[in-house]
Amino acid sequence: MIDSAIILAAGLGKRMRNYDPDTPKPLIKVNNKPFIQYAIDLLNEIRAKEIIINVHYKSDKILNFIKNLNQNNIRVSDESDLLLDTGGGIKKILDKYNINKSLVLNSDVIWGESDKELIVDMINSYPEEAEAFLGLVPKSNFRAFKDKGDFCKLKNNDLIRYDASSEPYVYIGAQIISQNAFNGIEKEVFSVNEAWNLCINKKTLKGYQFNTNALHLGTSELLNEYLKDDK
Repeated sequence: MIDSAIILAAGLGKRMRNYDPDTPKPLIKVNNKPFIQYAIDLLNEIRAKEIIINVHYKSDKILNFIKNLNQNNIRVSDESDLLLDTGGGIKKILDKYNINKSLVLNSDVIWGESDKELIVDMINSYPEEAEAFLGLVPKSNFRAFKDKGDFCKLKNNDLIRYDASSEPYVYIGAQIISQNAFNGIEKEVFSVNEAWNLCINKKTLKGYQFNTNALHLGTSELLNEYLKDDK
């Protein structure tokens, strides 16, 4: 079982500033609930013992939000002085708290009731040989995804970067990643994609398929479109 979970909430929020220039993306409300609350509620549902949230842009607002939750199992990894990017942020937390592997959620995903069972099954399905285990959906199930795809799945659920010869899959914003995924990376600031690429070379990047639809709301344009359609 995974005891620790990380919520990535330290982005610069540039793609949402046209929607709300004064609010960091994790605190923008969708259906009267901040983005980040969807992730927190999901982790509470699966009874995560420890939740660690990294912060950077407008961190004071996110810190105040967390404080008002009055939830004792939430810790903060403060990147106010230096944004570490996704990989650096995760690695810092794993190293600081001596966490072998952790569930990691993006803070801009609307997690629903059905996702609880999928996340629990993903945790229980974690392959022993994996160093990173990514939640994926087929591109056809990912509304508003404009690119060709993130990954392709091979036999044994090994992942490679997308190529046109196989069905494309898209990363859904949930993964389980271990300290070993970062072996060989010495720098402080880097994208988690660098760790994933190392895992691909070692055949330790695995995929878990979510049999659900997914929705990307990472930009102000997509959020406005969703809210308009949802009325």
